[in-house]
Amino acid sequence: MKETMITYIDEQEEICKKILEGYEKKYSKFQQLVKINNTKKWLVIATGSSLNAILSTKYYIEKISGISVKVVEPFTFINYEKLDESIDLVLAISQSGKSSSTIEGLSKASELYKGIPRISITSDLNSKITKYSDLLIDIGCGIEKVGFVTKGFTSTVLTLMLMGIVAARTLGEISIDEMEKEVEEFNTLINEISNIVKKSEDFYNRYSDELNNISRFSVIGYGPTFGVAKEAETKFTETVRVPTQGFELEAYMHGPYLEIDKEYGLFFIHSEDNHSMRSKKLRKYVSDYTKYCYEITTKLEEKDKLISIGIEMDEYKSPLLLVIVFQVLSYRISMGKGVDLDKKIFDDFDSVLKSKI
Repeated sequence: MKETMITYIDEQEEICKKILEGYEKKYSKFQQLVKINNTKKWLVIATGSSLNAILSTKYYIEKISGISVKVVEPFTFINYEKLDESIDLVLAISQSGKSSSTIEGLSKASELYKGIPRISITSDLNSKITKYSDLLIDIGCGIEKVGFVTKGFTSTVLTLMLMGIVAARTLGEISIDEMEKEVEEFNTLINEISNIVKKSEDFYNRYSDELNNISRFSVIGYGPTFGVAKEAETKFTETVRVPTQGFELEAYMHGPYLEIDKEYGLFFIHSEDNHSMRSKKLRKYVSDYTKYCYEITTKLEEKDKLISIGIEMDEYKSPLLLVIVFQVLSYRISMGKGVDLDKKIFDDFDSVLKSKI
């Protein structure tokens, strides 16, 4: 059977359950590394969907473990970053294992941070990135043959969050009972993935006519959901192929809102916290200028143009589920617009620009 984005989207629940099973044994070497080095500040090198994954998990890792996470794009790291003597662990994320710049970035980190442990997080255990790693962590989703990352993203998000839990326990920031509670909450969330896929499909079917005809999208998130907004930007531009941007809530209010017109589509991501009122106020304001305003919320709500996940959850964990909505919509809208995702475009891009090996 032909594999599509939906094939991999539907696999995510099972894959995440497997990642969760026996995670302590899987991350035992990582735990030893954290314990030996007493790591307090991580440098994370990533780009593309891998960057969006760490932006989605950074605040969870910091909250639960007390570790400071510094995120940098590989090009910036290679050409502009200087030694930060507070760094005690380097992580490079490349879901496919093919990002040339991330591999080069880890190579530079090997020279710049001599004696500092380096970890590669990838689904390709034979990638060149392993050459510069002291430890390799498999995100556990296998190789995605379809070029638009879905299960690789959720697998990376879950892997990073579990690494945060392991580090927190190792550093004495949480008790065994607290660790088990966190893991059980993830198990509960994972069991909802198939329901979220169905809700997203139903939402698309209800609003397909207008979604298929929107010529420009913006996705607005805040805190942990900013990473989701950026991944929505990546997925929509890759598949729907109309201008799409992911914005942080306050940043959107400082200029970008001025481009709104009646043809403009906006998605507002709301998680369960006090900040959602700020986002809802913006949504109410802009709805006077475009009717294409949609909301994605973790809360149990029912109204037009809203997808309700309907699950009580820590906003720091919410990216694991919220991103699935945009994965489904990006695929369905691209099909609705008649985009042939099997037809390769810019065939010579990687060979000319050397962006991937």
